[in-house]
Amino acid sequence: MDTLSNWFFSAYWLELSIFLFFIVLGFVMEKAFNFTKPRKWFMAFNGLICQRVLSVLAFYVPYLDVVNTHIPLIAETHPLLVRIFLPTFIAQSVDIVQRIPFLSFLYLLLGYGILIRYKIPEDRFVRFNIMYGILIISFQGIFHELFINFTNVFVKDPIDKSEAALMAFLAWVLIFIPCFLRALFGKYDSNTFMREAIEIHLGRDGPDFIWWDRTRKDQAPKRPKL
Repeated sequence: MDTLSNWFFSAYWLELSIFLFFIVLGFVMEKAFNFTKPRKWFMAFNGLICQRVLSVLAFYVPYLDVVNTHIPLIAETHPLLVRIFLPTFIAQSVDIVQRIPFLSFLYLLLGYGILIRYKIPEDRFVRFNIMYGILIISFQGIFHELFINFTNVFVKDPIDKSEAALMAFLAWVLIFIPCFLRALFGKYDSNTFMREAIEIHLGRDGPDFIWWDRTRKDQAPKRPKL
């Protein structure tokens, strides 16, 4: 066992040394020969990763709000489903939501009052998803109150209440899954109504900004002059 552990740690430091060597070598060669394309590729790749991560995180707080409302009612009757949609890191985040009940309000205040208002970050795709999350969480408060009032008045059996919470939660999941996938793969919503409803809040990005549907309008067939 000691021999194996010694080999493991020695191999670990050897790999780390090789990794650091190549980093130093790449830095020296870049300074010596002024390679521009690898630097542009590296910056573009990191910018793409940052864009997609921030876009996915834009829906994180709205998803936590849905989980916090419905999962406690589903946990006893559908534990397998809870394990699928409530991994450890989300469960820890839900605990934060329960300690800060006004987190949704802070999300709206920060998202719309600062990020959308002052165009932070500059990437429009990230701000598009932030605004999409703001619209979702704005409607969540209404539907959550309707669900709670309906189940408290008309659903007395705990099992029936759990099934109602399951149906409501799955309906929200059907909304969130396309949002997460579009944010991950860099796609805008194909629904023109939702696209316009969000774009109007984002405004123009500079005097030379071209609206997303300008190409569609330019390619429309022109009527012949009479």
